[in-house]
Amino acid sequence: MAEKMDHTVLIVDDEKQVGRALGRIMKQIGVTYVYTDCGQAALERIKTASSPFSLIISDQRMPGMTGDKLLEKAKEAAPDTVRFLLTGYADVDAITAAVNKGAIHRYIAKPWNKKEFIEAVKTGLEQYELIVEKDRLFKLAKVQNTQLYTLNKELKKNTARHQKSIAQRDKEIATLKKKLEIGVENQNFIHEIEMTLKAHDILEQDQIDTLYTAILAEFFDQFQDIAARNGFEMPSRIPGDKKTDTPSPH
Repeated sequence: MAEKMDHTVLIVDDEKQVGRALGRIMKQIGVTYVYTDCGQAALERIKTASSPFSLIISDQRMPGMTGDKLLEKAKEAAPDTVRFLLTGYADVDAITAAVNKGAIHRYIAKPWNKKEFIEAVKTGLEQYELIVEKDRLFKLAKVQNTQLYTLNKELKKNTARHQKSIAQRDKEIATLKKKLEIGVENQNFIHEIEMTLKAHDILEQDQIDTLYTAILAEFFDQFQDIAARNGFEMPSRIPGDKKTDTPSPH
């Protein structure tokens, strides 16, 4: 019998001397007990108890309500409680009916052997502990499964959002790359224009430099927002600007 759980046994017998004898056995094995002398009183005790009884030991032949009927009702009120029926050999039919209905876990014939009776009680209490532990683990598993389901659902949601973000980022990067490629092509085109302007003395060098800087500034403004949103770092000043320390490429 596990020591981690405090057990209380309900003894039901209309013969008080039998009830006292059973009570002495409970004390001997260190178990708390409650005694009632009839089925109706026992049901009241079961329904009003602050915690379920670990074990019910009921006599079969009692006035008003027989033991098998009591244990059948007790099963409905406290399904986890282990139920023993004390009976004589003449009550075979009642025992069979109670067993078939699942109302009793074990019957003990009168007169009982004290040593065997004690072992039966200890086994019954161990059985109750297993039932309680099984219920605890089932409830815990149910809570954990709910938590895992919620976590999995949230992870899927975050993954979808992350993939969407990556796709958008890839799209913006592709757009930036395309604009950069176009910018390089435009720069070569600008160089050709510059050479033509020089060849025909249409613009002076300082005017060409100003034109070149203005074009770069236009590109800089276009790239700056995209670069910021995608984690790129743009130079603080435009390359070729006369205010920078970087010399003009011309």
